[in-house]
Amino acid sequence: MEDLIFFRSCEKATLTPTPGKVSGIIPDWVNGTLIRNGPGVRKVGNDSYNHLFDSLAVLHRFHIENGQVTYNSRCLESDAYKQAMAAERIVLSEFGTFAVPDPCDSIYSKSKSEFITKEETAKDDVSDNCNVNVGYYGDQLYAMTEKAFVRRINPETLESIGGKTRIQDYVAIHRATAHPHILKDGTVLNLGSTFLHEKGPYYCVIQVPPSYDSEETAYKGAKILAEIPASSVGYHGYYHSFGITEDKIVLIEQPLYFNLIKHQASVNIKGYTIKDCMEWHPNTKTKFHIACMKTGKIHPIVYETDDLFTFHHANAYEENDQLVVDLVGFNDGNFVISGKTGDFGIESDEENKGTLRRYILPLNTSAIPSNSLASARPGNPKIIDVLPTFLHKRSFEFPRINYTLNGRKYKFVYGVSTDQEIESKVFPEANQLTKVDVDTCTIRSWYGGEDIWISEPIFIRNPTIEEPAEDDGVLIANILHREDPQKTTLVVIDAKNMTEVASAIFKTDGSVTATFHGQWANTNDKVHLY
Repeated sequence: MEDLIFFRSCEKATLTPTPGKVSGIIPDWVNGTLIRNGPGVRKVGNDSYNHLFDSLAVLHRFHIENGQVTYNSRCLESDAYKQAMAAERIVLSEFGTFAVPDPCDSIYSKSKSEFITKEETAKDDVSDNCNVNVGYYGDQLYAMTEKAFVRRINPETLESIGGKTRIQDYVAIHRATAHPHILKDGTVLNLGSTFLHEKGPYYCVIQVPPSYDSEETAYKGAKILAEIPASSVGYHGYYHSFGITEDKIVLIEQPLYFNLIKHQASVNIKGYTIKDCMEWHPNTKTKFHIACMKTGKIHPIVYETDDLFTFHHANAYEENDQLVVDLVGFNDGNFVISGKTGDFGIESDEENKGTLRRYILPLNTSAIPSNSLASARPGNPKIIDVLPTFLHKRSFEFPRINYTLNGRKYKFVYGVSTDQEIESKVFPEANQLTKVDVDTCTIRSWYGGEDIWISEPIFIRNPTIEEPAEDDGVLIANILHREDPQKTTLVVIDAKNMTEVASAIFKTDGSVTATFHGQWANTNDKVHLY
């Protein structure tokens, strides 16, 4: 496990922007900033975080201007980070790491449920370690995680601005994704949950207007757009992202559940973590729920399938009275629960790798096409069973698209993949970028070499072409090198033919750590999309 690049620990950030050594020519229309986020501080004193999702956040910034690139980084100045550094130990529990209480504290001082009440989450014993993604809400840049906290950050220095924002102070939710969608006018849509609805747990669609030139959080204008009831009163499905079309929300309720009763009774009191209160129900079907983006009305039909767990949606759109949902799917979600950091380098079941899949949901259930992989459930016309089409059967994750086509018919999806020798690992370290044509199921890949880890590719559209093709642009991605932890590379790839255009290599002040997600912001744009 120690030789896995993803589980490095950052001992020193690179606070001052450092120029990179550029090879090739970066297109003159590529000017802006890429900021990425991920779990980077794994060791604190004699303590180590146990799970892939847990380490303290480190932000990474690549700024491109006139063909030159600089890099700087900073540990996210969260309360979780500041308390851990002051105490020289892990102070606040994370998804899979229990923080052992200080022996000087009362045993009851940590016996708070992390999710259940607004009053509890307003206190300082719930981690605000926002280590998953970043996103612009107007001109406000936030670091995000899968809790009801976000941290506003300075897009140049990466310093935190003010205290943490408690989303539940503005809308009645107890968790939210780190994968919001940004509409063309800057409006942000996100998916959250409430566990205290009078009818049981609900999934909630949150709408946040963009905010400009304001010290007040953009969440001050947030509202609930739609509410979708969970299928069970005692269980609530885990989700990492969701899909949208031009006028619909797509929620996947998968059988990786929070056991709410166990959670309320056991978290922290017995040394349990959130992970310990989750259950994978292999015999329960995965459900697709649809809600209208404008009215919040829930579509009366539920679509169900077997053997599906997903982190990441690729895209969704409507065509011919059908809703097309593309995502990266696994057959089994139990690895999320069992996945301690020491488990990810071992051999895995080849059948449970992430693959790019398409689900087609007929909206007009009275006219399902004869060649459809969907069928009405006998005796229950409000349930439609669906099967996937596999767009790419090799290992594939972190899908990204030309985001101007988000929610619309599209042709290409980009992601990370691996060579065949390491494809069967539980957590294979990606060493190539792959472009999938979703119409023909053909691929093109750019191979980064051995002993590297490469981040998700982010597409930047070429604005100089009057009528650009969907793939007229470049991909940018961050590379880490096994042999030199203090070396990192930003690579620029032609998205049309998947060849390298340029790269910038940096020597840093400390170990460069891996990231989950990030966002590119063009220098002169007011609205920053994904």
